Amino acid sequence: MDHDKYNFTDKYCDGNSEFRENRVLLTTFRLAVIDFLLLTLSFYIVSHIKRGSIDLPQGYLMLLFLFYFCWLVSGWVAKKFLPSSYTGYREAVWVMFKSILYLTFTVVFVVVMFGLSRYSRVQVFATCGLFWGLEMLLWAVAFRFISLRCTNGEKEDLALDEASKDVRKSGFSYRFVILDLGLLLGSFFMVNIMKRDQWGLLPGYEKLLLLLVFLWFGVSLSTRKFYVLKQKNLYFAVWQWLKAGMLMLAVTGVMVFGLRIFHYSRTQGFGTILLLMALELLALVVYFSARKEKKETRDIESVDQVKQILGQTDYDLHVDMETIRRQLMQPATHKLLRYFQSDNMEFFDFLESHVNIKEILYVETLVDQTCDAFPLRDDFIRLRLFINLQRINNYRRLNARFLQIHQMLHPGGYFAGYAHTIQTHHEWVYSRYPRQLAHVIYALDFCVHRVIPKLPWVQKVYFAWTKGKDRIISRAEVLGRLCFCGFEIVATKEINKRLYFIARKVKTSSLDKSPTYGPLVALKRSGYGGGVVHTYKFRTMHPYSEYLQQYMYDHNGLQKGGKIENDFRMTTWGKVMRKLWLDELPMLYNWLKGDFGIVGVRPLSFHFLSLYDADLQELRKRVRPGLVPPFYADLPETFEEICDSERRYIRAYLEHPFRTQIWYFYKSFINIVIKGARSN
Repeated sequence: MDHDKYNFTDKYCDGNSEFRENRVLLTTFRLAVIDFLLLTLSFYIVSHIKRGSIDLPQGYLMLLFLFYFCWLVSGWVAKKFLPSSYTGYREAVWVMFKSILYLTFTVVFVVVMFGLSRYSRVQVFATCGLFWGLEMLLWAVAFRFISLRCTNGEKEDLALDEASKDVRKSGFSYRFVILDLGLLLGSFFMVNIMKRDQWGLLPGYEKLLLLLVFLWFGVSLSTRKFYVLKQKNLYFAVWQWLKAGMLMLAVTGVMVFGLRIFHYSRTQGFGTILLLMALELLALVVYFSARKEKKETRDIESVDQVKQILGQTDYDLHVDMETIRRQLMQPATHKLLRYFQSDNMEFFDFLESHVNIKEILYVETLVDQTCDAFPLRDDFIRLRLFINLQRINNYRRLNARFLQIHQMLHPGGYFAGYAHTIQTHHEWVYSRYPRQLAHVIYALDFCVHRVIPKLPWVQKVYFAWTKGKDRIISRAEVLGRLCFCGFEIVATKEINKRLYFIARKVKTSSLDKSPTYGPLVALKRSGYGGGVVHTYKFRTMHPYSEYLQQYMYDHNGLQKGGKIENDFRMTTWGKVMRKLWLDELPMLYNWLKGDFGIVGVRPLSFHFLSLYDADLQELRKRVRPGLVPPFYADLPETFEEICDSERRYIRAYLEHPFRTQIWYFYKSFINIVIKGARSN
């Protein structure tokens, strides 16, 4: 049997959750009773050894009850009475050691703070020491008995709580405990020197020092600040230590007020904690800098290292060109594996699942790891697969880059790459920093990398400063730009908090001279006679979203009301603006120009119009679009019902224009204002 893999809580509990729960409660009660008896026995044994009698001196019964109270508190903090804490012999020893430390510090703290100097130090420390010794002896015997039972063939469930499998791997650092205690003592005496120009403490200030030590110990353990070895980075560690320092300041203030210990200098108490926090920050910076330096690969400094890395040998100058030609005509799989086998195989698997790599030749494939532009010539070899291993956020001019790749590919060729989108960036920030700190960092990052690049005058300063690198773009903009440049989206997948995509060259790039990017957009919509009407609206979708209309319809379909289902192109503020109709305020300009009427059919994109039946498309050419569509009068749900609603409106309008307008406006007003009707 493995002695480090035994758990009380799984014993006799195979498949019966109610029995398991009762068993855990019973085991907890037994642990508490046995521990209570051991504490009482230890107290009376020490008293008998010291005084030769089990009769307690006057006032020592109060000390015994103080032990009971501190025992409950320390046991609760150390999780001493939880069976799941005893997953192995070493784990049990660690739990008992923490508990006895808590008990000793708590009892001594209360005795010192309340001036109970009449109690014997031998009674206090010897009781704690004997209590721990009896616990260890009893646990060793019990664990040995359990081991014998298991080795004699009794099969038991030895499943462990994965979170507490190995305390040694939890990241706890004894060195940081010693270092931090030294920093605390040093801070206390440094503040004393700065305040009084002397090392010696004033009478009674040793109690303040002892108070700060006990407070530091309790706060440090409760905030787990010394579990620093497994922290992801400096920010998580600093956040834990900052919380511990703030908690020390708060508790010190409460104790000064509650215990009325105003005779101590506030500079001495609070100044020590603040100086400690500053020194702790410096220590953490040094530690994580050293850890980062240790992880980095050292530079090559000797000939032996060169030979080891390159396997340096003399080249064979007798080159077999036929072999090289055969290699160039091999499938692209061999070339790609050289780039992916050591890193990011998920990208390779994603690519292989959507592109038949075996049919693409070695010579028809290009893998680019830079941000540099390619000088295009008339004699360049057209590719069938272009893979970009540099995230597209680092390109200053995305459309120019995509069009360049578009020109390098054969029709039907594939372009694969990845981007850091708004969603993946949000996940990355909140995984890198503590949540409270991540709120602040993400808000500042939003202003710098998403708002400023879109402001007409400030964006020039932004791009001059950043060279266009690391700006965050939305998923809709990434895919929309690809469609704008003549690609079709084959597949997308989020891998390691990045959005990977595969696009295919299927057509020429869009002829739009100015794709919508600013807060005010001019959308091409079908107007009277089938002509194009530039409909003005405030932006509610991410830039380049209009080029994803076909993609969204093919992948998501329509919901009730005729809108795209689960439309990720919509911005957060765009949803609010649409709900309040604020996005349609610029359409009043279309009404003043005469492009729209007050009531009329909805101005549709030409893609959405193509979904209508041919007869309805012809009917729509005979009327002008309107600010208030017949949708709000009839409130249809399905696409077919929307088409029927527009047919009824157009036929009624062609027979009685004025009466139809009044009637539809009245019904729409009632549904919107009284019944709260909204378009989904």
